[in-house]
Amino acid sequence: NKAEQRAHILEGLKIALDNIDEIIATIKKSRNVETAQSNLMKNFKLSEIQAKAILDMRLQKLTGLERKKIEDEYREVLKTIEHLKAILASEQLQMRLIKEELEELKEKYGDARRTEIIKTYEEFSIEDMIAEEDMVITITKDGYIKRFPVSGYRRQNRNTRGSSGASTKGQDFVEHLFIASTHNYIMFFTDKGKCYWLKVHEIPQVGKAAKGRAIVNMVQLEKNEQIRAFVNVKEFSDEYFITMATRKGLVKKTNLMAFSNPRRDGIYAIKINADDQLIEAKLTDGDNDIFLATSMGLAIRFSEKEVREMGRVAAGVKGISLSKNDYVIGMVVVKREG
Repeated sequence: NKAEQRAHILEGLKIALDNIDEIIATIKKSRNVETAQSNLMKNFKLSEIQAKAILDMRLQKLTGLERKKIEDEYREVLKTIEHLKAILASEQLQMRLIKEELEELKEKYGDARRTEIIKTYEEFSIEDMIAEEDMVITITKDGYIKRFPVSGYRRQNRNTRGSSGASTKGQDFVEHLFIASTHNYIMFFTDKGKCYWLKVHEIPQVGKAAKGRAIVNMVQLEKNEQIRAFVNVKEFSDEYFITMATRKGLVKKTNLMAFSNPRRDGIYAIKINADDQLIEAKLTDGDNDIFLATSMGLAIRFSEKEVREMGRVAAGVKGISLSKNDYVIGMVVVKREG
């Protein structure tokens, strides 16, 4: 196509050179460039492209040597067009041309490979781009969460007042405060027995005095579902467990690995009956004591080993016997001495 376009322009220049006196006279009689172009097209049956090429032609093209160059180029372009059309019309010529070009490439680049092809590869994740840094995580009673770098807190003397770590409104207050790496997971357990999680780097980093962001806007909770517990996890390992307690006194222990692939809309951590709800979840190592307390002031302490490991869909076992109208208000994990 490019060769045909060039041939078309050269053909117009040849017409101009063959009729140079008439061409010059036509241009001189024209009022402006547009009129000259129109007159050339009309008088010499030229296309718009050819007429423009003639008007753009420099006077040096009128010399005998330059004229011969145009004629020679025109003949070469016509030969090229004929050759290309022959190739397009013949599959045999196309295959021969491809073979010749491949042989040229082989001759030029046919040396031994200089790089090594490795079949194995490492997966890349967005977390690889996030620096691992310790963060102070604060969670308020009303469910606001934020993170702030540990490095942002300066050491103070015993008698100083300290600095503000969070801003709260009304009756809200900081209920949980702990340190976690940006690569850690924060697991959220709800009253309906479901588990959600976020990476710490997904939690908004704001100023020390800022309130943070509502957790309900970061995880897809069901209607009327409320978060009851938080667990900070560095990595999911089968050496640890999630131990849970319900309002009706049930206790359940599930291997931490069972929570390693939660969905965005959460997974069930414990089966909860209609008249019950999850009140607490803790990370344990299998050798702790469990301490349960009730609304009527009763308490019980027992070894974690007394609670057998169960799957996520199980309901748990009785951890404490309750009298009528009594219920469990909290669970504490106590490290066994010795």
